[in-house]
Amino acid sequence: MTSTDPRLAAAQALDRALDATFLDAVGHPVRVELIRALILTGAADIATLASQFPQDRSVISRHLSVLERAGIAVSRRKGRAVVYDLDGPGLVARLGQVQAAANALAAICCPPKDTEPRE
Repeated sequence: MTSTDPRLAAAQALDRALDATFLDAVGHPVRVELIRALILTGAADIATLASQFPQDRSVISRHLSVLERAGIAVSRRKGRAVVYDLDGPGLVARLGQVQAAANALAAICCPPKDTEPRE
């Protein structure tokens, strides 16, 4: 396949959209629960978030760092506390990239099956 091959280009676009940092961030149950907590509570400091989980505060802090590196969460200082929130536009854009790349690849390599068999 050449680099101008549409199938290869679509596969490479999906590969870029599904990078390991993003998949790792959304692939851990505690991080999924942290995303849910941020959706429900909005911006919160680490103490508030950690109080909702059985894990130590340091573990929750590391999970939040992973979400931040993946562009899913953002943090800011508020006095002595660090407040975390979802990066809504970033997350929506990232999910949109995944969907667009998957749609492009599916259209090339995985067309819908006909309902009637071909003769």
